[in-house]
Amino acid sequence: MKWVLDEHMTKVMLEDFVASLDSKGPKPLPHLTELIGCLTRSYYARYDPLPINPQTALIFVMGIGLEEALLRPHKEHKSGEVDGIYYEADFLTYRDTVGELKSTRVSAKKEPEDFPETWTKQLLGYLKCLDRNEATLAVFHALGSYNPPFPALKVWHGIASPQEIEDNWAWLQERKTIYLDHVARGEVPKQFTYNEPWMCDNCEYLLICQAKESIERLRKERE
Repeated sequence: MKWVLDEHMTKVMLEDFVASLDSKGPKPLPHLTELIGCLTRSYYARYDPLPINPQTALIFVMGIGLEEALLRPHKEHKSGEVDGIYYEADFLTYRDTVGELKSTRVSAKKEPEDFPETWTKQLLGYLKCLDRNEATLAVFHALGSYNPPFPALKVWHGIASPQEIEDNWAWLQERKTIYLDHVARGEVPKQFTYNEPWMCDNCEYLLICQAKESIERLRKERE
């Protein structure tokens, strides 16, 4: 057979997938996942979103595919609101625990202490919402341990103390107050202020934040 790259069909397939995401509409305000990540990015994503690029779309595809294959027969979707924070969590019937599936390029040699802190904060938030203290974290390591065979799946079982859960919830409440205040004023949370530095890596809004930072610096220099 003679093969020719069909860039048009590639574009159509990705656009159809992105359209299916858009049709679901916005999540209720504020959503727990908005408060865990960069508040500046969360604001832009909700009120002034950029088009989803092909790489981001494919990451979504992989996540949905993994969830369908590994969790669908064994999960119960839970959603609701606690103390003004909305959530959507998966309740796994394997062990009757709160569960989360993550995919990453991080080496399979890494342990939960090496994973992004946001993963732990998200699960602690779900534990509070569902009145539980045990969680299952399934991690799909796309590159394994960087040596064949690829990839690798590791599942971790965690138990949180009441203090950990409450401390994390207090932090989320603080984030909620900050975020909703900016929403009420129609003002984007200040760039590079409500995030961890690594969150800027590959962020589609980084150029916007850098431009705003430069403009603000110039204005101060002229005062």
